[in-house]
Amino acid sequence: MSSRWIRRLLTAAALLALLAVLGSAWFAHRLMVEVLTGRAFSALAQPEIDDPLKIGYRGDPGRAFGMAWQDVELETPLGPAPAWFIPAPGADGKRLAIFVHGIGGAREDGYPFLPQLHQAGLPVLLITYRDDAGAPPAPDGLHAFGLTEWRDLEAAYDWAKSQGYDSVLLVAASMGGSIAGQFLARSDRAGMTAGVVLDAPALDFPATLRHITRRMALPLGGIGTALALPAFGFSHGLDLSQARVTNAFIAFKGPLLIFHGEADRIVPPETSKALLAARGGDTVLVLTPGDHLQSRDTAPERFRTALAKLIAALPR
Repeated sequence: MSSRWIRRLLTAAALLALLAVLGSAWFAHRLMVEVLTGRAFSALAQPEIDDPLKIGYRGDPGRAFGMAWQDVELETPLGPAPAWFIPAPGADGKRLAIFVHGIGGAREDGYPFLPQLHQAGLPVLLITYRDDAGAPPAPDGLHAFGLTEWRDLEAAYDWAKSQGYDSVLLVAASMGGSIAGQFLARSDRAGMTAGVVLDAPALDFPATLRHITRRMALPLGGIGTALALPAFGFSHGLDLSQARVTNAFIAFKGPLLIFHGEADRIVPPETSKALLAARGGDTVLVLTPGDHLQSRDTAPERFRTALAKLIAALPR
């Protein structure tokens, strides 16, 4: 074969590789757009779920559990956002739990925790944040994995303080973990946090994006993801390479409980394992066989036991 044909073959191979990389980057960028604008969730038909302890149930706490509850408004930087407050028998008036749901979720996603928190004498505040139904829209129409939403969580702490509470058990699921981490790293109210419970927490957006594209068997997904992040920053003005909160939880001094399913198709369990290894003491990681946010369904007794121990370990 002549050197001319060799050069042509090498050029063709290089062009094909370049096209594959660009195609992978375009797909990862498109995936980010669909997820972060919420369009990825708008077409999902939600079947009627009767069990309030299952993710996807919709209905207020009275309908779900027969509990007394109140509508409250949180004064976020973008305007009022609705929340549900559920008082608890035997509460001391000093501590409550605040639940933060994930992307595409709702306040009701806190219901797997609610009965146990209620029985332990902890009032619970189930919040909404920007771009949720009834809450103010985000100015850019994007979910930001905590980079902006942490201020809405801060508004929940402000409300709690105004009601006489000075201690919070912070409970967060999926992207709620990112919001909680950004809050702990940035807010003047973070010192009110006595303990943290995380369920399948999205601690690292780039790692989460890589995990999803890897499971989708996207060719050259690692390279495509690495290129998609700066491309998204250029096209939408949001640098999601900053959406990493592992260090915020490493620095947190209180008890930390993490639930994560080994079969999680959305958030890699490796990020929770890395957080456990980095924190060492005062940290419990409960690994279950479940998919995303399915730890309670797949290991209910371990879920209840670990949560009870965390509540008992909170500083008095």
